[in-house]
Formats: sequence, structure tokens, C-alpha cells
Amino acid sequence: MSTKKTTAAVVLAIAMAISACGAEAEQPVGQGAPKPTDTRSVEAPADEDRDSARTIGDTVTLRDDTGRPMQVTLTGVAYRDAFAKDRTLSLPGKYALAASFTMTSKTGGRLGDVTDDFIRWEKNGDSAETAGYSDAPWQGCIDDYTPYAETEPYQEYKAITDFNVSSQGGLVIIEDRYGGVALWEIPAKDAGTGTEPATKYTTVDC
Repeated sequence: MSTKKTTAAVVLAIAMAISACGAEAEQPVGQGAPKPTDTRSVEAPADEDRDSARTIGDTVTLRDDTGRPMQVTLTGVAYRDAFAKDRTLSLPGKYALAASFTMTSKTGGRLGDVTDDFIRWEKNGDSAETAGYSDAPWQGCIDDYTPYAETEPYQEYKAITDFNVSSQGGLVIIEDRYGGVALWEIPAKDAGTGTEPATKYTTVDC
């Protein structure tokens, strides 16, 4: 082989080697390796939509304070005169609204805290939080029906909460601390069951 051909062969071999090294360097680091999996133990919150409000009797799955599923059902609503027992009160609303719920889960647990105001009423831009109204006609008479109690596994827990509202009807909304939202559209008159322990105290003391 001539000197020129030998030199050309060596140059070609070196060029091919450099090209191969460059191709390897362009490969992304870790290509083909499995991506890390999401190891969160808490499932995604219920995908409740504000445009798809439920009605009395419907059940929504929310998350308790530790992220475990809890079924919540709005069972009834009742309206009474907000001033039925004390005409001297200075209240922004006209009606005392009682809303009754049942809560159940496989594990038991607590849904919300009294300081969270996680239950509220809304209608036409007006809103009221359940913890913001302490002078309902039945206040103090329904302590055993608080929605902030610890529930037992597989046992249905009955709760009542109240609002001081400007009008009848609207939405009752619960938000858990994981972003889950439950909405119920309520009628502008008494409906459903479960509010009886509250309404029997609307005109008399406990």
C-alpha cells in the first residue's frame, strides 16, 4: 500500500472514532431509565365541580383530616326566623338555616375543625360561614350534633350546622383540606330530614 493510501486510511479511522465519541456524548444521561413514580399515599381529592351541584340526599366523598375517604350526605334543611328567641340581636341575615348531614367512613375520623369555617352558604354573591353564627334559635341545644366530631369506623354520624342567611335557597358548600369540594343546591323551603333536633328549639329554651 502506498504512503498516501496509508495516511488516508489513518485519517479516516480517526475521523470515524471522533464521530462515534460525539454521538455517545449527545445521548441524554439516563435515557431509557424508568421515571420516578409518585409515592404519595393520599389519593387525589374528589373532582367536584361548582357547576354540578348535588341535591338533598346525594352523597359526596371527601377526605377527612388525615386524607382518608369520608362519605358526606346532606339530608335536610330548615329555615326559621333568625330573631325567634331574641329580637335585640344585631344580625345581618333574616333566616336561621339549619343543615343536617350524615358522615360515614371505613376508618372513622374527623372532617374539618370548628376554626376552619369549612362549611358555608352562598347565594347571589352573599355568603355565610357556619362558625360565624352563634345566635341561632337552637344554639346550645344541638351540641351533640356538631359536624366537627370524631366519627367511629362504619358508624353513621349525624350532624347539624347552622347559618345566618339573607335569603332562602342557594348552595351549601363543604371544602376539605385536600382541595375536595362538595356542593348541594338547597330549596327555598324546608326539605329532607335530620333537622328536627334543631327546629324543635326555635321558640323555646333548651
